[in-house]
This record gives sequence, structure tokens and C-alpha cells, in this order.
Amino acid sequence: MYTDLATIESDNDWVRLNKLITSQNIKAAFWVGLYNDINSWRWSFNEVPLQYTTFRQWGSGQPDNNKGRESCAIINNNGYWWDAYCYDLRPFICYNSTKSGADRFVGVTSPMLTWSDAQIYCRTFHTDLATVTNSADNNLLAQLASVMTSICYWIGLYRDTWKWSDGTKVSNLQWANGQPNNYWKHENCGLHYTLFEDDNCTNLRFFMCHTIPPVREQQIVRLLVKSDGSVFKSETQSSILDVIKQILKDNEMSDDTTVTWRVQPGGNIFSKKKRDDL
Repeated sequence: MYTDLATIESDNDWVRLNKLITSQNIKAAFWVGLYNDINSWRWSFNEVPLQYTTFRQWGSGQPDNNKGRESCAIINNNGYWWDAYCYDLRPFICYNSTKSGADRFVGVTSPMLTWSDAQIYCRTFHTDLATVTNSADNNLLAQLASVMTSICYWIGLYRDTWKWSDGTKVSNLQWANGQPNNYWKHENCGLHYTLFEDDNCTNLRFFMCHTIPPVREQQIVRLLVKSDGSVFKSETQSSILDVIKQILKDNEMSDDTTVTWRVQPGGNIFSKKKRDDL
């Protein structure tokens, strides 16, 4: 019946939505197709999903998406991982595939960078941000962190954030002031209440769906017929059309296909041509 939960991305989407809300006097908040992809953690190097590896070293209660904005990972000098705000300026640990042993990991304390800028730095001067797939490598990173000046360092673990359930690319989400904030924890679904807010996905709410109108194609076929003049009679035209429909049906014409005559500007379906025009 419908395509998916509503996707509201473009200016036209907002105009249509607000018209619908006004015309139907909608006052309540309702679900839209936004969700926070909290299970998409993966390593920057080769984009390996965390779920494909067995080693985990999250700190207690982590990851917790504090204030609804944490989607990159840091390691502390005890070797535990925490999720953090990707735009914080932090030192980081790179991985160099041309080295071996402990030399594979390089700590950088200056400059301090955001997660994405640290990724660019590591890919430019080494291989990538550090990947940790076993306890031995995690211990090496913890030892490296313990001899440097800071407590926490970016590593190559990160995840996707907000997505549309129909796969539409997210580009400009109009969040309400202070949103998303993950205030009650586990607020990983998006609702509309004037603007977008995050909320617990298990709450019972109204919801808005959307559909994509079917693509309609038009094909015009011009017929050239020889007739004694009866082709100008409506009953003859109807008979010809029935024959055309039956032929198309026999050749598996789609049930939603419509076949009609195209009326000429003068009101006629057929027009008489001179022999010289044939």
C-alpha cells in the first residue's frame, strides 16, 4: 500500500508535509523514517564491521551515545574503548602496515584533530587509524597511550548515525533545538513534532507513511489505414480499438495499461490524406 515511513529531506517534502499537517489539523508527534544506526560500528581500515570480529573492549556502559552525538571511538590508557563526539579535538593512534610488532602503531599528540581529520592524517602519512582485533594489539595500544601525555586517543572505530529507512541519503536534517539528545537513553528513532526529535523506538505513536507514485509512460502509435470511409464511424473505430486491445492482451500487456484513440485538434480520430501525402 505504501513505500515506507515518511522521508522528509527536501524543501518540497517539508512544504507538502506542512500542508498535510495544516489541512488535517495534526497536533500530535508522529514517527518518520529516521533511525540511528547504532549497530553499524566498523573499523576504518578496510571498512571491516565490528560484528565480523570477536574481540571487544568497551568500557563499562559503553557505547552509550551520550547526549545523542557519539559515533567515534577512543581508547584510554587502560585499554578500554569509549564512544565519543567525533568533532572533539584529540590525539590519535595510527596504524602502519609496513611495520611489524609494536612499531605498527604510531601515537600522534600534535596536532590534535577531529576523528575524520585524524583518519586523513593517518591515511596520508601511515596506513589508517589503528585497528584492534585481538587482546595483544589492544595491550600494545594501551601501553602506547600510557606513555603519552593524554588519557584518551582516537582509534579507527566508528559508526553511521542517522539514516532514512527507505535508503534516501541524509543531507539536511532539521532537528529541534537541542536535538537529538538521547535524553532517556536508547532514543534511536526519529519523530516529527514541528521539527525532528529523537525518541525511544518502543514508544507507541502515530506515524506518517509515504509512497512513490508509479511512473506512467505514454507511447503514441500512428496508424495508416485504407478505408472506404467507414473508419470515420464511431462503431468502426470502437471495433478497431477492441482488436488492438485483444492483440496487446494476447502479447501479455500489463493489466494497468490503457489504450485509447488520440483525438486530433479538429475533434476527429482519423484524418483523410491526399494520395500525394501517402
